[in-house]
Amino acid sequence: MRTALAKCFFYSFLVLVALFVTGCSGLSQPEQPVTKNTPSAAIMPTPLATQQPVEQPAAGQLSPTIDALAQQVLVNIHQHGWNPAAQYHGAVTGGLYINWKMDDPSQTNALKLGMNDVTAGNHDPQVDLYYLNALAEYRSLHPADHSYDTDMEKILPLVQHEFANYNLPKGWIYFFLLRDGLLLNNTGLIDEAHTAAKNYYTTWYDPNVGTVYNHKANPPNFNVEHTINCGTALIDAGKRWNEPDWVQAGESTINHTLDAALNPQYHLLYNNVIVTPGNTLRVQDYQAKPSTQGNTVIALVTAYNLTHEQHYLDVAGQILHSMFASPLWDQARGGLFFALDMDSGKLQQSYKETRGQTLSLVGLYHYNQALRQLGQPPQLLDKQQQLIDVLSKKFYQSTYHGFFYRVTPAFAVYTSSPGQGIGVEDFFTTEAMGTALDALQQSEFANLAF
Repeated sequence: MRTALAKCFFYSFLVLVALFVTGCSGLSQPEQPVTKNTPSAAIMPTPLATQQPVEQPAAGQLSPTIDALAQQVLVNIHQHGWNPAAQYHGAVTGGLYINWKMDDPSQTNALKLGMNDVTAGNHDPQVDLYYLNALAEYRSLHPADHSYDTDMEKILPLVQHEFANYNLPKGWIYFFLLRDGLLLNNTGLIDEAHTAAKNYYTTWYDPNVGTVYNHKANPPNFNVEHTINCGTALIDAGKRWNEPDWVQAGESTINHTLDAALNPQYHLLYNNVIVTPGNTLRVQDYQAKPSTQGNTVIALVTAYNLTHEQHYLDVAGQILHSMFASPLWDQARGGLFFALDMDSGKLQQSYKETRGQTLSLVGLYHYNQALRQLGQPPQLLDKQQQLIDVLSKKFYQSTYHGFFYRVTPAFAVYTSSPGQGIGVEDFFTTEAMGTALDALQQSEFANLAF
């Protein structure tokens, strides 16, 4: 039964989006100051073996290693993630910390060198959405496990409050709201996804340019991964709610963005594009980031499933093959470096960003699923497994159960340059933990589908 449900879930979500849990007491601050990040015995998860590669379970089975990792990370967020002082639009609402020190979680919200009370209320609502998504995925994979029900009850209304009438041109938000609304059978989240898509069209789509962009910026510009996701969101929402103008705008957005942002030499996407006064598109940032490539592949495969436009699937495959054949992929140690400058050819290899690995991995899942639906063999399975191993065994800090924003090329704690960060970056970030849980749990959905 679980296998059948998983197949249904996985197939339907390829059309919706890049596929992209015995009695906890909710997200709460410990009553006494915490000095070490150690799970309580009451909710101690299964220990995670760290020496062997992640096993490849038989089709239709869950991975014990990924299950254990997911439980450990959820426990860590449960115990240390909730910030009662978090603010949203100037009001104290509570929410997740942005980060906390790996071995001393009483040190929180380190946003610059020399922390102070000014950062106490700082809060990113996107990490609340990531956490809701991780909980929703865990519940779907483990329907009999109610360990995190009270955590869900706390974070769900907060996310609904934060993303009511969402109006920024970030298309992935639509898909997370829609996905979680469908997983949780929550019409409020689904309605918020509809509103987000409507705002993409009415506020951010410019028919004179033919794409979604941030016309309030100076100069007007767009982030490539966000805009292509907006295009795909408009296609999905337009078909879902019978808005043909949205579908047309979505296809135009994708096509115009690909024309402007796909480098013909590297076959990778630039990071940012400017909209000039003459309504033409010009590259602003020549970097090719794995996060941009992966998130765009997710959107393109979803757009292909919605429209059956072969070009979208072809470009998605071209991007993936080019990325792993490029200097971005660390041939010696595995994992993807931060960025490649496609103007100078310079590789920015001082660190590896967690989000770049996770989005590239999810992109691979969806691309290969689309190939299987066509009766074609999957591709780059070696890289897919290597990314799972890199995330689970090298990015994952198994002693204290979390993920950093970035690590060194050899997967050690990164130290930022003076004046450019917090110094020693041994702080778990809720963004990295949320994206890692999404990518690894989606590997389980992918395996259950076969």
